[in-house]
Amino acid sequence: MKESKNQYQLVLVLNPKTEDKENIIKKVTTWLETKKIELNQVHLGLKELAYEISKNSKGDFWSFELKSQSPIRLKEFNLILNRESNIIRYLILKV
Repeated sequence: MKESKNQYQLVLVLNPKTEDKENIIKKVTTWLETKKIELNQVHLGLKELAYEISKNSKGDFWSFELKSQSPIRLKEFNLILNRESNIIRYLILKV
């Protein structure tokens, strides 16, 4: 792939009590791959949260480095992430 000028950092915080974490990550990665976005994912593990989110004091953290030729449609991506109830927080940064 050519040098991409659209680079993003995505951090997902999943509910630690959910049992289908693999399916959630698979949904996100499948959507990204269909949009021809290169990704590198890292599981950061279970971490203590600074404050409770949805009655959870811990979260399962995942980090993604995203690279694409064209800008990501963030409204569409936010909609997909918001529909998943087991994602308790996410952050998308343009690098």
